[in-house]
Amino acid sequence: MNGQTERVFDVVGLLKFVDRPPDATPVEVLSFQLHPVDGGLDIEAHPNPEGKFILSGVRPGRYSLTFPMPGRIDSFTNNSIEIGPDGFELTAAHMGPLVLVVSTKSGDVLVNVQALPTEYSDVIALLAPADSRLTLRLSCYVMQLRGPQVSFMQIPPGKYRILVFDSQFGRDVAAYAPRDPAFLKGDGTFVDVPGSSRIEATATYLDSETIKRAILRAGGPFDPFRHL
Repeated sequence: MNGQTERVFDVVGLLKFVDRPPDATPVEVLSFQLHPVDGGLDIEAHPNPEGKFILSGVRPGRYSLTFPMPGRIDSFTNNSIEIGPDGFELTAAHMGPLVLVVSTKSGDVLVNVQALPTEYSDVIALLAPADSRLTLRLSCYVMQLRGPQVSFMQIPPGKYRILVFDSQFGRDVAAYAPRDPAFLKGDGTFVDVPGSSRIEATATYLDSETIKRAILRAGGPFDPFRHL
């Protein structure tokens, strides 16, 4: 150690919601977090009823942002400069104000599944985020199949990938698919969900051997501690 203390600073900001229904959740109950990309403690923001917040004790470095409710980030700026929620820098010279604008629009996706096996009681359809502007960009939507069609309701607008496979692989696929663009590359169906409307898409069932090979190429069964 060199005996010097790394400078910390406070960052002020503002959270705004757009496209909210009249009975929407109040902004002050939705805290969100900044995660140091290179490791360290998360920093949590607690907006007041006007959406204003202060991030205390911020260290210089790169961060990513996660938000606790489904939505799409319309805008995220640092001192009026647009930044990416999945990787941005905070320093004493560039420390806000941060302004986060989140849209709460949603759409529906009807998926028509092809090549289903005769017995498909344990088959699931998974909608994996493929869009850095989604607030829950590492969280997948999963539906059990009851027939050759399945619907995903009230999905935030953005880009997703539809994967259909046996449910026994659900945990690993849900972990790898939004994190690793190479995972099952060329398989599945990409779809762009618009806000406040319904679209149809077609996806093909992926057999167990295809899924197993993809999981092994990705490093084997997903270990969350290895991906911190």
